[in-house]
Amino acid sequence: MLFLFHETKVPGLDFSSPVLLGLDALALGAGVTVAFVINEEFAVNDLGGPGRARGGWLTRWGKYQLSSLLGNVLIVAVQLALLATTALSPIVGGIVGAVVTYPITYAISMRFVWRVNRA
Repeated sequence: MLFLFHETKVPGLDFSSPVLLGLDALALGAGVTVAFVINEEFAVNDLGGPGRARGGWLTRWGKYQLSSLLGNVLIVAVQLALLATTALSPIVGGIVGAVVTYPITYAISMRFVWRVNRA
């Protein structure tokens, strides 16, 4: 939001909703990709799980995107709901949504993408 509006507060709900949704989609897709690379190279490698041998890198990346999709949808929903009902900054709404969905997304991804049972 800082790059688009030069402040953390969005000018108005009518103007910001399509722009905010587009920025959310782009940012969340990029964020999920970065999280996947970090997990792939450091976290899962250290666990010694069999997941790295199952499917190729692109297959695991696709599964990780899918496993993160529900969490990302919930993050955006919380963000837009807080913006519409309380005029709370989208930055704060995004943080609240991420904190709520992180444990669920992590557990699902460790089980579904890398087949690690101790998530």
